[in-house]
Amino acid sequence: MSLQALTVAYKEATVLQEISTSLPEGHLTAVIGPNGSGKSTLLRTMAGLLPYEGSLTLEGRELRRWKRRDLGLKVGLLPQRTIVSFPFAVCDLIDLGRLPHRQSFERRRRRDDDRIVEAARAVGVEALLFRPVTELSGGESQRVMIAMLLVQDPAVFLLDEPTSALDPCQAVRVLGLLRHLAREGKAVAITVHDVNSALGWADSIAALKDGRLLFHGTPSDLDGSILEEVYDTPFEAYRSEGGKTLWRALSLPS
Repeated sequence: MSLQALTVAYKEATVLQEISTSLPEGHLTAVIGPNGSGKSTLLRTMAGLLPYEGSLTLEGRELRRWKRRDLGLKVGLLPQRTIVSFPFAVCDLIDLGRLPHRQSFERRRRRDDDRIVEAARAVGVEALLFRPVTELSGGESQRVMIAMLLVQDPAVFLLDEPTSALDPCQAVRVLGLLRHLAREGKAVAITVHDVNSALGWADSIAALKDGRLLFHGTPSDLDGSILEEVYDTPFEAYRSEGGKTLWRALSLPS
């Protein structure tokens, strides 16, 4: 997926400004930036949900020229917040991800059931398949939504804060799964607030501020001056026990 001078505006407010970059296959890209910087808008635009100016192409074709059904086979989005008020069984909710692969009114097939079980197992919710989604915890619900994205099996995975409700064990499991998908050739983009989590799992980091792309490069290219510019607070480097360079934000001087 390629972006050239991508600009998105809500009414009179410009949310994304002249963003030019790419989301390559086989890479996990972490999008960082302060609240309101445009991270969620960027993912929603790449999913074909928002109008834009400039160019946004998938497989060489402008995104706005794709039919919705065809785009559903290519691009999958996990929104930041998804509220399901109807008591669907978990297996039925996950199955919604298979809809782009079926004809209208076509019933669920055996291979769909197999994919549902496989995806549920991958995120650790296999035991919940027949539970109503309204009875799930926040972390369980988030993993169910990730499973729905897995059964969709798009070429491009877009996940908005996919570990926000997860405990450390489950967060590592999901991030490892997403990196595995990238290694299989998928283009994966996630938004995160934890800079060090991004450094540990991503192949590249994209940093947004006020709707502009300030940085897009490898984790090793990210330094304290860039982080300070992005977050308006100083950062200092430290070494993990494994010898990796990590960053922590410092208090602003009084």
